[in-house]
Amino acid sequence: MLKNLLSMSGMNVLKSGLQFAMTVMMTYFAAPAEFGLVTFSLPFVGFIALLTDLGMSSAMVQRPTLDRNDAGAAITLICAIGLLCAVILAVISAPLAAGLEMEGLGSVLATLSISVVLSIAALGPRAVLERHLRYQVVASVEIIAVIVSVLTCVLGAFLGWGVWSLVAYYVVVQIVRAAAFAIIARKDVQLNFQWGRVRSILTFGGWVLASNLLNFAGRAVGNVLIGGAVGAAAVGLYGLAYQIMILPLMVITWPGSGVLMATLSRQAAKGSLQERNQIICGVLSLTAAVVFPGMLYLTFGADYLFTAFFPAKWTGIIPLVGLMSIAGAAQSITAYSGAMLLSRGKAQLQFWVSTANSISTIVAFVIGLRFGLIGIIKIYLAVTLIVSVATMLITSWETKLPVLDLVKALAPATVATMLGLVAANRVMEMAATPKSAWMLGTTAYVLTIAISYLLFHRQLARSLLGLRDLELNKERVAAT
Repeated sequence: MLKNLLSMSGMNVLKSGLQFAMTVMMTYFAAPAEFGLVTFSLPFVGFIALLTDLGMSSAMVQRPTLDRNDAGAAITLICAIGLLCAVILAVISAPLAAGLEMEGLGSVLATLSISVVLSIAALGPRAVLERHLRYQVVASVEIIAVIVSVLTCVLGAFLGWGVWSLVAYYVVVQIVRAAAFAIIARKDVQLNFQWGRVRSILTFGGWVLASNLLNFAGRAVGNVLIGGAVGAAAVGLYGLAYQIMILPLMVITWPGSGVLMATLSRQAAKGSLQERNQIICGVLSLTAAVVFPGMLYLTFGADYLFTAFFPAKWTGIIPLVGLMSIAGAAQSITAYSGAMLLSRGKAQLQFWVSTANSISTIVAFVIGLRFGLIGIIKIYLAVTLIVSVATMLITSWETKLPVLDLVKALAPATVATMLGLVAANRVMEMAATPKSAWMLGTTAYVLTIAISYLLFHRQLARSLLGLRDLELNKERVAAT
């Protein structure tokens, strides 16, 4: 399992690093309003991808048996529905742009509909590879796709494509993914139109779909509400801050959740509850150890970084990043609840948990609109922290993971980060300039966390070694 986690996390570190570097570069070639066009369009693209998937890709990974014909039937059904939905999106793009009075939105949205079909075509073959725990292959494909698409975006930016450089990125990355996954998984898939075969997949997948749609609604509502109420420039600022907030989810939690669900699903038949809980606590502990210090650093480090390295037109993002980084840290742990529940077959409970989370988020944004962009984010942060605690308590109870074990798993990262913030803020008060304050604060923060982790080294080592030992037994786990 450790090798799979490292493969997916390493892939996402490189992927997210390239994407973020590309985004920083594009701030010099595009204004916030242009970013806003793409940011506003992506929720529509993502919604169709989730709707079309019908939860079948997760069901394909989780179910005990899956033959070539079952996989082929599921893939053709997904692609057929996806093509229809993409056509509908392209048709409504112009009227939508006119209704919202966003110049250029129609053409951007219509072009991105192409990426919808390609993204959907990649879902099934990738799920087949994940089912066989071939995460190193998946990681390789994702890295190649991002490298090719980032190079395309950079070339387009220097050729003067403007916002179309970003659009090209999203289209090209899906072209590479769809082609590569289809070729690699071809021996495990027999395409056919016997859609009656997918009934059992749809039964489980329906609850997954409902949960995914609700989670998506909770994440996408910000773009839509801010864009409609405040304008493209505001949604551009929020969109970039949101990309920073979800970096730990993209790099660690989302790929880690896939590995965790696949491993726990294979482990369920023969593994003990104690072994299961050790796996979960190990993943949570190591995730927190990396994410908490990195994200909460932005609560004091973002000011200087964005002032020094970003164009002046983007300075409005600084307070957003400081607040949203805290939410990102909390969500990096909460997002594992889905894998924990689904691996136990509790798809209905996952749906209700997602319902509560999404409704809370939507209500927070609706209430916050009257207080401006900063007010929205403050309310969103408060709701996120409350919902995160409640979600993990429910998940812990339902999966028979002792709350004390959960607290112990998160303790090293939480204590180290809090001490680091205290040390950083103390030394920054003694600095004469913003640059010296940033340097002193960063140094104190890093040293404090390093010393704290040395004190917690036994617990962190147990988490790491536990996942390594599971890797040594992967043949037994995969065979169940």
